[in-house]
Amino acid sequence: MKTLSKSRFVSGIQCHKKVWFDFYRKDLKAPVNEAQQRIFDLGHKIGELAWRKFPDGKDATPEDYLDFTPSIANTKQWISEGMPTIYEATFSARNVFCMLDILHKHQDEYWAIEVKNSTSVKDYHLTDAAFQYFVMAESGFIPDRFFLMHINNQYVKDGEITSDIFHLEDITEKVLERQPWVIENLDAILQALELEDEPEITIGGQCGSPFTCDYQHHCWSHIPENSVFELSRAGKKSWDLYEQNILSINDIPEDYPLSNFQQLQFRGSKFGEKHIDVVSIQNFVDKWHFPLYFFDFETIFPAIPVLDGTRPYEQVPFQYSLHRLDDQGNLDHFEFLANPASFQDPNESPLKNLIYEMKNHFGSNGSIIAYNMAFEKRILVSLKEKFPEEKTFLEDLIERMVDLMVVFQKNWYYDSAMGKSYSIKAVLPALIPELSYQDLEVSNGDMASNLFHASVENGSFITKNLKKNLLEYCKLDTYAMVALYHFLQNLYVR
Repeated sequence: MKTLSKSRFVSGIQCHKKVWFDFYRKDLKAPVNEAQQRIFDLGHKIGELAWRKFPDGKDATPEDYLDFTPSIANTKQWISEGMPTIYEATFSARNVFCMLDILHKHQDEYWAIEVKNSTSVKDYHLTDAAFQYFVMAESGFIPDRFFLMHINNQYVKDGEITSDIFHLEDITEKVLERQPWVIENLDAILQALELEDEPEITIGGQCGSPFTCDYQHHCWSHIPENSVFELSRAGKKSWDLYEQNILSINDIPEDYPLSNFQQLQFRGSKFGEKHIDVVSIQNFVDKWHFPLYFFDFETIFPAIPVLDGTRPYEQVPFQYSLHRLDDQGNLDHFEFLANPASFQDPNESPLKNLIYEMKNHFGSNGSIIAYNMAFEKRILVSLKEKFPEEKTFLEDLIERMVDLMVVFQKNWYYDSAMGKSYSIKAVLPALIPELSYQDLEVSNGDMASNLFHASVENGSFITKNLKKNLLEYCKLDTYAMVALYHFLQNLYVR
């Protein structure tokens, strides 16, 4: 019979076919991408930081992850010797084993502690913890209490990161309640692993919950492009159509009940129709006041804050681009990009520098156009809270903002090439295909954020051309808005 680790138990809870593939068809597994690797790296970093809250422990991490025998033996020995803290404490019983992030002896109690990089307890965390408790109990060691140690989102960095960045939440009762559930599911998973052929399980909601399955590309290979799963906010409708063997949007019956936007998708896809509400677009755009300022922030949002005065996962601006268009058609460009070293320099304030440049670049009148302005407003409100002396200036910017996204969010303009999204990354290539992010070295916001974050940790830009590449990317974001503005104007100005 197979031996289950915590990760494979979790795979089996999500889908028996997934855990079967983990054992027998790992060749089908997609390679780890950059986003996944960043999550893994963050987990390791958070785990090591968590050790500081319980310092001077023994580390049972295996030297060879194909052989956990030394880790199991060390854990047993250190417990018998009364060691107060063991990192990666390893337990095994029958056909299950697990590694616990921290085992800590507090007075007369043993605390089992799992460390997570979230800011609250999630249901799938309880799945992890319940399995670990089961393994520990089966091995003959029952912890007195079980904790989830997650990030405290109220923590504010002030100098070196301290252990106060973590919050310990007692989940013992919830873990105990799940023990019969663990046994029931464990038996079912082990039975599934005895099958010679993969389990016959159709695609469903489990493919993306709680995370996208590593084998989704394989199980969904029969799903065509432009499928019913691309319908906007379709939910159960997509599955209803799928169960009727209707896979493509083009094959949806014309009398099938769809929302207004879903109808636009369907008719755009099948018949090539566009929807253009020129009157609404004109009424909206003509209310803007010159000069027009097309504006975009780029931010980092590190789990472990890198700037004093900020919290875990707080959006911290490090860059902006600004295009200014006057009523004569003259277009100017302004930009700001922080020095990564300023985030670690107590004598520098990258956010103050950013505000200073904004005061130089923005005039006192004219509409400020953003795409999804809720994001830019949220950043400006945060800056106002940090620098109350700039309240008047920042509030004026907020009051002058308008959202270009509204045109596409309200379906005043729809082209089937946009698919189900009204993000600028979907709208721009559909309407102005000659403008593209594809040839840029930095081609999306996540990449920009990750590269700058890495530069902050490095103390300088991590590559020679990164500064230029970041500026080019952000500049295209605001120039794209200028181009979309002219595109919309041409619909009604002849």
